[in-house]
Amino acid sequence: MADPMNKPSLPVLVIDDDEMDREITTRHLGKAWPFERELAVDYAADGREAVAKLVAHRYALVILDWKLPVMDGGEVLRDIRRRHPRLPVVVISGLERDQLCDNLAALGAAFLNKDAMTPSTLYAAIAEALRLLGFTVPAPPR
Repeated sequence: MADPMNKPSLPVLVIDDDEMDREITTRHLGKAWPFERELAVDYAADGREAVAKLVAHRYALVILDWKLPVMDGGEVLRDIRRRHPRLPVVVISGLERDQLCDNLAALGAAFLNKDAMTPSTLYAAIAEALRLLGFTVPAPPR
């Protein structure tokens, strides 16, 4: 949905197999969004659906749950990097960072534990994902 100033919205893909977690992530994202444009959230419930959406659509940001059915978060992240090397990704998980085997920073992805997710920690993770790809980080929302 575009905002009243006719600025195009920025599409975000939230990939999580748990509907409640998708809702919580979206609520925090709405409060943490660091851009002046509105966001348009799309969802995928498994890795295969996520890859199909990433092939069919362009996104400004991906929030990626690590534990997914069909294709896990690591497979999805490697596919994102192969197809979209400059797409910011925040990996979220109920696991601790050291329990994820992949080097997320080397893959240009930030990490956020789901239990620690708040609008401010999600903003910080988005900012880190942007920095990892060499983008300028916008000021936090007020």
